[in-house]
Amino acid sequence: MEFELFKEKLFVAALDKGFKDCEVFYSSGTALNLKVFDGELREYKNAGNAGLSFRGTYRNGKMGYAYTERLGEDIIPFLVENAAQNAEIIEDTDIEELFAGSSSYPQVKTWDESLAKLPVADKITIALKVESAARAADPRVKGVDWCGLATNEGEIRIANSLGLNLCKRENFAGVWSTPRVQGDDGQVKQQGDFWNGKDLALFDPTAFGRCTAECALSHLGAKSVSTGKYAIIFTGTAMSDLLDCFWSVFSAEQAQKGFSLLKGKIGTQVGSAALSIRDDPLLDQLPGSGAFDCEGVATKNKVIIENGVFRTFLHNRKTARKDGVEPTGNASKRSFKSSVAIGPRNLYIIPSAKTQAELLAEMSEGLLIDSLAGLHSGANPVSGDFSVSAEGYEVHGGKKGRAVEQITLASNFFMLLQDVVGVAADLEFKGNVSSPSVWVRELSVSGL
Repeated sequence: MEFELFKEKLFVAALDKGFKDCEVFYSSGTALNLKVFDGELREYKNAGNAGLSFRGTYRNGKMGYAYTERLGEDIIPFLVENAAQNAEIIEDTDIEELFAGSSSYPQVKTWDESLAKLPVADKITIALKVESAARAADPRVKGVDWCGLATNEGEIRIANSLGLNLCKRENFAGVWSTPRVQGDDGQVKQQGDFWNGKDLALFDPTAFGRCTAECALSHLGAKSVSTGKYAIIFTGTAMSDLLDCFWSVFSAEQAQKGFSLLKGKIGTQVGSAALSIRDDPLLDQLPGSGAFDCEGVATKNKVIIENGVFRTFLHNRKTARKDGVEPTGNASKRSFKSSVAIGPRNLYIIPSAKTQAELLAEMSEGLLIDSLAGLHSGANPVSGDFSVSAEGYEVHGGKKGRAVEQITLASNFFMLLQDVVGVAADLEFKGNVSSPSVWVRELSVSGL
């Protein structure tokens, strides 16, 4: 059934059932995944998905939810009845209300027509060129175990009985390469990288493939270091992973539940003056960008930490009402099946004008960390404590030295924010949470 007709029939049935208001959230999309190996296309997947969630305020004042993967008139009674039953048993006492819409919405580019029209054959060629360039970079490259390209495109629609009616089309692409290299001593290393964006015409597959091989090769000869305290520079990739693990400390929902130590800290100094963090959904061409969140609230650019001072939590409408503030446009749904939560859009540490090389020169002695492992098992977002394995390089005299492995970094995220000495300019957006290279005064390192 066509979406508009389905929506109208559903709303009529819901209001007849006793719902005071109602809303639908519809998402549909297709995902293409290509994997290449040894000069051949080894995997091709092209799958579509679609679904709709329904929610509404039932006669008892509670919000009920239900969802379906099929739009058909026969499914409407099921949705209405399940949402009503859900509202009757829900124990959450916080008020959740539907939204009629913002007075205006920003213009954000989320769709690239050239990507949408790019033939599959061209995408396969790009992936094969990446692998070929990585394999040809050096005789020590023994293979590229993970190499491929993915594109996603989809549509999100939100409409409710209060008059809200919004639509967003989006698409993006990702390319990855993980070469396997072997040194003369038999040591084997795997390192890779990931690129994402919308305009594959700007992507250089040969340079990218060669770069991933060089990264893997640079880790050959890695050894551990003596246990002690070291000045640390995290590369953008490593710091992005760390920040992604702890972003929930900025969630108002987590704070209201007592799961963020930043609760009650707005307006206070929680980080060094060198640190500023922003969440900006208005940046064109990024996967996290968009003019509205999943409740239909207009998004906005906001500073979370400004020169070390905590300025705001991320809010949806329910948490904003509870704190007596305006929502920040960060209502989020992992899928159409999920209830409304909170999520970052494009959360990142604001870069400076300095290069990573300049940071290394200023630090002089320490470690450059470019890879972290075990974050989700070795980190506690509530306490901020983390203990994770890492790889990287020694830094002597401001220059990157031999590779380092088999070390463990232990610290506390909130202490780390206060110990930021400097930030580089090398910010790359590779997900909803990103960072440039960041210099931290001192961390405990366990090694030899």
